[in-house]
Amino acid sequence: MARFDPEEHLTKYVIDYYGGLMTRAEWLAYRAFIVEGKIAHGYSPELLSPLQTDDPDALALMRDGVESFRRQVRDRILREHADKVFFNYCPKCGGLAMTPRARQCCWCFHDWHRLDESALR
Repeated sequence: MARFDPEEHLTKYVIDYYGGLMTRAEWLAYRAFIVEGKIAHGYSPELLSPLQTDDPDALALMRDGVESFRRQVRDRILREHADKVFFNYCPKCGGLAMTPRARQCCWCFHDWHRLDESALR
């Protein structure tokens, strides 16, 4: 079993591989959350503070916390850019693979490296 539940995994997949579809405000909020996490783990606030944001739209997106923000971004990307997002599902169990190019399932461990590429589309 993968380390994520399916809902968390979908969110991570969309943001990691289709994060380029974020709006400017979403990107600023995303970067600010990363900076907050680094500062909380001991990185220098003096070096990272310039990467935080005072953009009102970004701050509004951050209001409910990082998990809510990530779900909102995922849902917006899927709603507005469904034609650009490729879901790589396992041919055996139907689980979403770790990456758009993966050839081994993180849920059932099925391996489809040897399948013909044309069979996957």
